[in-house]
Amino acid sequence: MTRISRWVLLSVCVAAATAHAVTLVENGQPRAVIILPDAPSPAAKLGAQILRDHLKQISGATLLIKKESSISGNATPEQPWVLVGEGKLAGQLGLSTASLGPGGMVLCAKANVLALFGTDDHTATDPDGTRYAVVTFLEDKLGVRWLWPGELGKVLPRRATITVGDFDQKFTPRLVQRRIRDSHYNDRLETGLKNLGFTAADYRRQRADAEKTTSESGGWFDWQKLGGSFNVSGGHAFGHLWEKYGKEHPDWFAMQPNGSRDQSRNGARSRLCKSNPELIAAIAREKIEELNKNPKLAGVSLSPNDGGANTFCTCPKCEALDAPSGRKVKLWDNTSSARREFEHVSLTDRMISFWNAVAEQVARVHPNALFTVDAYSAYRSPPLLRTLHPNLVVRFVNISYTDETLRQQGLADWNEWAKAAKKIYFRPNLMLAGRRSGAPMIYAHKFAQDFRHLASHGMWGTDFDSCMHNWSTQGLNYYVVARLHWNPDQDVDDLITDYCRAGFGPAAQSVRRYFDELEAITNQIAASRQALNEDIDTAKIEPLNVFTPEVIAKLRNRLHEARRQATGDETVLKRLVFLETGLRWTEMEGRVHAFFRKDGKVDKVGARKACDERYEMMQAIFQNSFLAVNVAAVSWGEDGYLRRLHWKHPTAETRNAR
Repeated sequence: MTRISRWVLLSVCVAAATAHAVTLVENGQPRAVIILPDAPSPAAKLGAQILRDHLKQISGATLLIKKESSISGNATPEQPWVLVGEGKLAGQLGLSTASLGPGGMVLCAKANVLALFGTDDHTATDPDGTRYAVVTFLEDKLGVRWLWPGELGKVLPRRATITVGDFDQKFTPRLVQRRIRDSHYNDRLETGLKNLGFTAADYRRQRADAEKTTSESGGWFDWQKLGGSFNVSGGHAFGHLWEKYGKEHPDWFAMQPNGSRDQSRNGARSRLCKSNPELIAAIAREKIEELNKNPKLAGVSLSPNDGGANTFCTCPKCEALDAPSGRKVKLWDNTSSARREFEHVSLTDRMISFWNAVAEQVARVHPNALFTVDAYSAYRSPPLLRTLHPNLVVRFVNISYTDETLRQQGLADWNEWAKAAKKIYFRPNLMLAGRRSGAPMIYAHKFAQDFRHLASHGMWGTDFDSCMHNWSTQGLNYYVVARLHWNPDQDVDDLITDYCRAGFGPAAQSVRRYFDELEAITNQIAASRQALNEDIDTAKIEPLNVFTPEVIAKLRNRLHEARRQATGDETVLKRLVFLETGLRWTEMEGRVHAFFRKDGKVDKVGARKACDERYEMMQAIFQNSFLAVNVAAVSWGEDGYLRRLHWKHPTAETRNAR
């Protein structure tokens, strides 16, 4: 309690039920009325609808929603009140969000009043407290769960009578920003869809149908109380510079190993000459203008461009900014006929020199402006020579659960960056694990341990890139990660047990063993990543040859056992079919990956047959179990590598001939 009281738990007092109770529904008939303030916040309006719809789905009763001005008298046993949103009636009862921070919520039941409200418009950086309060009530008091998007993932216990005993709870989330990016249609998916013979319209229709729910829910990500904002511009900041300045100022851009500064090969991901004072002044002017145009913006991004064909500047002035004893990193040279990798010291100190120089100039005009920078790529290791400008906000990327060595290095790096920066947040690529294959990579326990550590060592908030929507194979990860955002100190075993109990009822123990075994396999991959890649001809192919027929058979037995236990429960059986779809896909990926060999010798007939079957399965999943595996993303990420097995996806003509 002491550890989290400063940031998270302002006041929690859940009283034992007394003679008082609020009856919302009795024998399928409405007893209470939902009351909104006369000028409700958007969060309150949505919260009232979410509450009304879920109470109806649970009990069959529809509660009326009224405004405060239409209410006279007091709450009575015959007409209890449900106050949604902070209005006059809440104030008259002595209830207030005054002591709460952004995203804070109040839940209270006493006499014949249930009050659910939050800070909402009082805290512009997190205005959804009332919605959080409604969802928390539905989960904690009525047992509602939302395991994955769509109606099948929603758990709603049926109750003809809904009565709530007295309780009193106040809570403010510790993390200022809780963000998991929801991957939507993009150019990569467009490529994958085209490979599979589908269109953008097909994708949008299938996704909308799959994610529909009976009750208004606000969307899965919002339901998990993800939200809040730093109000700071983030992301890679300099994609426009080559087009804007390249012709007039080529010397502002990174000198390549052959002496050229030409970035036209990949202008949107151009590299900069970080030591150039004219470039620094030009960027500072741009950032001042950005802040002038957006006076409510708390800060701007100085994050470097990502990836690309160009390498970092090799000019003597930039090289002189590097720490000679810095950690060794790999850089690349694409200026010769064949790509060449070469060893270099970390670029962190040169980056900090550049960031500090820009920040100093902008801060003369906007002294309180913040600047987002990255601990990533060749500048992931902590600084050795330079101190960060106090207005720099570090977004930290590198922790991995498919490589234990990288995980441990990442945790150590976080600790040092957290000491160096006044503000730091977590911007990982964890959810991209398995994005090229859609296979299960379960890391719930390691994540919970690490996330709690980060939260107690300076973590301001998060920005996860990105939920890839492989819900039948990685849905447990998505759920655990989202839930821990609201309170990093939750027990992960309790979360997993609750997930299995709520979703799979009599089969909960078998499903739990299934997930535990998948997590053990992921840990095996992480512990032996290098060895597992020895038989694979490219490091970008995920080491899925661990999913041998013997491993798949053991996992399948767990789900068959769960089926026997769930006999007669149609909803649980449908959820098990959903998990089985993910396992069948994993088996298929294991079969295909078994054909990859370092020596290049391939059973062409067998490989082509397996790849054809994989392709047909992808089409079937897209059409019949859309949320199970994001096959369009997999096609983008992996189909190109299957050419090494002498296979290409069918063309429109060959698809039509089938």
